[in-house]
Amino acid sequence: MRNVSIAVCLVAVLTVAGCKKKKTTPPPPELTVTLVDLGEAPRQLVQYSIPPETRLKSLLTIRDLDAAGDQSEDADDAFGVLPGLKLLLHAGPTVLLPNGTRYVLRITKAESILPEGVSSRQMDEAQQGVRALRGMRGRFDLDRQGIVVDSDVPWAQGQERIHPRVAITIGNVRSAIATIPLPKEPVGIGAVWEVRRPLRIWSARITQVTRYELTDRQGDRFRVAITVHQTAEPQVADLNPKLEMHVKGYELRASGHALADLGLPIALEAKLDSTSAADIALVSPEKTEPLMSTRRSVVTLKSKAEER
Repeated sequence: MRNVSIAVCLVAVLTVAGCKKKKTTPPPPELTVTLVDLGEAPRQLVQYSIPPETRLKSLLTIRDLDAAGDQSEDADDAFGVLPGLKLLLHAGPTVLLPNGTRYVLRITKAESILPEGVSSRQMDEAQQGVRALRGMRGRFDLDRQGIVVDSDVPWAQGQERIHPRVAITIGNVRSAIATIPLPKEPVGIGAVWEVRRPLRIWSARITQVTRYELTDRQGDRFRVAITVHQTAEPQVADLNPKLEMHVKGYELRASGHALADLGLPIALEAKLDSTSAADIALVSPEKTEPLMSTRRSVVTLKSKAEER
């Protein structure tokens, strides 16, 4: 296995709002938490209250367990290899806001483990991503629900140099486990809520629905069971000026859990196991190539508060 330093997806993986917005702008509808079940009595209001100067160190790991399909020259050109990623990040120190918390997320170390047989071209593409985003940091403003209401993540300048397969990874794992969003209403054990978000991979439109169930709470710490469902309607997406991706069908299902603390901006631990299936065609001026692909991956997050 070849190890390559890579910092191409940390901020985007953990970004809930991917563009900068004015502080006075309310969250768009897709970031609204919808309560499905209040849960058992007694019910309490659950809100984040993060002390100033809080610092957190996290390790995010993404492992691609198996895959079928994608084995063709055109597919390699369009998607490349999917690396396993191990990312070390630091969040904080936090700053109190009138209705929440601000913190900066910094990349401190990142590695990509590429499979055997990686070509020099694919290696170069990974290194281009490193050069584009190495040393990246982003600023996030959370409200008491744990929703990002404002952010400044200046990663778009290198986005065109991120390989499309990495963009797929970003779309599959971001926004579900970094900071657990909470409902506005008082809830009890067994409460269920949902967050619906549109995602974009290239120009392809994907709908993601994440469901959380409160399974335990002890003081400021709480556990949730998580399920994620992504779907895409038939559509055409541009991969590059000479290649289109005709999406016939796409679906991802993921399940897992998370342990969070109301005094920390990022979950203490989380795990998601996902399986996806895509039925697409790669269309160029010369030919049309049907492509079926299935993937299984595991995302884990482990965090530790640092002493102030």
